Order: sequence, then structure tokens, then C-alpha cells
Amino acid sequence: MEKYQNFATKIEKFFKINPSENFDIELFGLLKEIIDFESGYIFFVNPERLEYSFNPQTKQSKCIKENFLMENLTFKNSVFGKIYITGNKFDDNDKKIFKACSSIIANITKDIEISKIIKMQVDALEKGYYEVQKSNKKILEAEKIKSKFLSHVSHELRTPLNSILGFSELMANGFAGPITQKQQEYLNDIKASGINLLGMINEVLDMSKIESNMMKLTRKEFMLNDLIIEIENIIAPLLIKKDIKFTKKIDKSIKIKADYQKIQQVLFNLLSNAIKYTDKCGKVELRAVKEDNFITISIKDNGIGIDKKYHKKIFNKFEQVGESQANSTGLGLTITREIVKLHGGTIDVKSTPDIGSEFIVRLPQI
Repeated sequence: MEKYQNFATKIEKFFKINPSENFDIELFGLLKEIIDFESGYIFFVNPERLEYSFNPQTKQSKCIKENFLMENLTFKNSVFGKIYITGNKFDDNDKKIFKACSSIIANITKDIEISKIIKMQVDALEKGYYEVQKSNKKILEAEKIKSKFLSHVSHELRTPLNSILGFSELMANGFAGPITQKQQEYLNDIKASGINLLGMINEVLDMSKIESNMMKLTRKEFMLNDLIIEIENIIAPLLIKKDIKFTKKIDKSIKIKADYQKIQQVLFNLLSNAIKYTDKCGKVELRAVKEDNFITISIKDNGIGIDKKYHKKIFNKFEQVGESQANSTGLGLTITREIVKLHGGTIDVKSTPDIGSEFIVRLPQI
């Protein structure tokens, strides 16, 4: 426990001072102080690429032949990377520590992405300053304030969350000793709240990427049904909690060329909204069909519905119909619409108060 705490403190201190330079050397060096291993790797998926490494013996995860430990690096229930360490022998203690540390590593890896984006924004602002110094001084000042805000959010809010999530997972796994059922419930609440806060912060990051034209697509071919099955597994706890009946009507032969994680984000946002605004024992239905060269995906519920005068407004930034929702930035539908537009598609809504809503996404098949 003390070793893990030292790792968490040191890596957060290093990241706060120097967020990206020599990150892999420092990360694996600190990890090696608490777990004995030979080589270390962090691979990003979709498509796979080696992002960071220590004493590398290969550049592909499938070529790792030595004995290894592996943990997924996740964000919003989606795997964006994998971390491996190789060595002759790992005991149960090593496995528990490595699992807990991977949570911190996942969050810090995302923080590095934020830092790079902020730097690119600041560089762009400095370049633009000389071009529009006289006519757009107020706009430039506003952009600088925005960049400072994002920097503050990413470093001052996300950094302490690394420890909160890591320690809550470590204690939930019994590493600090046996815990009662009530303590387990409290730890689950801590973890869930931390994940919600991370999600809100990362929605601000996504919006920043969109506004600065830095959100890029990594297209690949995949079966839409495979993605929907994965989404169904993610939303299953939400459905069970509200006893909502979920039905699917899908053409299982549909193949699409798109950014897998971005389309997953679109469907998760729409389905989680449908569940959120549907009463207990309600219904949510997902349909997917081919129409010419387009794929139409609709998500329909029998929830509270939306008045027609709000149908366009709900896609605007920070717009929330009715009472403000806890754990929400008001950016979810805006980000969803922009991702769909990046794919060359459209999103529409049909809704009537007290009857329900239907969101319809049309995407090019290729």
C-alpha cells in the first residue's frame, strides 16, 4: 500500500511539473520501483500503435512472447490502449498493484493528450495574434482565457482524481484488508462519482477539439452489430437499475467504414439519454437498417419527450430542456451532432411531450 501511494504521489508530481517530456522513462522507472519487470509497453488501439515503452523487445503487442501482465486503459467504458509489463514471475500482489496503477496511468495518458491540445491551441493563438492584432484583440483574449480554463480543468481537477480512482479500486479489491458490504458500497459510489466527473471534463476536451478542428477520424471497416453488442453490455447496468425493456431490430449484415470509438460514443450518448429520460419499467428500442448507400440508426423511447420548440435548441452547447441535470455539461448532444457531421451524416429528432423521443442518425456506409 505504501509503495503504491509513493508511485501515485511521484507520478502526479512529475506530470504536474513536466506533463509530456520523458513521460515513458519516468512512468516505467517509478513502476519498476514497486514491481520487478523486464520491459514495459503502452499500445494505443484503433489502429494499434506503440505510444510509450521501456526496454522494448518488439513494436507489436502480438509479438510479445515473454510472460507478461496486461491491463486495459479505459475512458468512458471504451478501451483506448493497453499496458504490458514482461518478466519472469509475477505474484498476486504484483497483479493487484499493477491493476490499480493502470487506472492512474490511463488518466495521466489522457492528460498528456489534453496538454498537447492546449499547446497546439496556444501556438495557434500566438500565430493568429500577429495577423489580427488590431481588429480581433477581444476575440484573442477570450481564446486565451478559454485555453487557461482548459489547462486549469485538466491539471487541477483530473490530477487528484487519479489518486481517488486508484485508491478506491485498490481498497475495493481488498488490498488494504477485508472490507464490509457497506464499505464496498461507499467505495463504488466514490468510483462512480469520479468516473462521472472525468466524463464531464473530457466532454469539455472533446468540444475544444471540435471547435479547433482537431478532432480527427480513424476510419476502419467493422460490423455494426458487433459495436451494438458492445454498447448493450455497457448500458446493461443502467437498464437493470430502471427495469427498462431494451429491444433491437438490426440488419446484422450491415458493414460500415467509420471511426469505431466515435460511433460508439454517439450511440452511448443517445442510449444513455434515452434511459435517463425514461421512467422505470419503460421501453427503449434501437433500429438499424440499410437505405441505399446510407445506414439509418434510430433510438426510440417512451420517456418524457421534448416540446417541438426545443428540437433544434437541444443540439446547441450547454442547452438543457427543463431542470438542469446533475453530472451533465450540456455538451453531449452537441458533440454527438458534430461527430455525425464529421462522418458526413445527419441527426434528427422526433419527439412529443409525455409520449417519447426518437433520434435518427444517417451515416454513409463507406
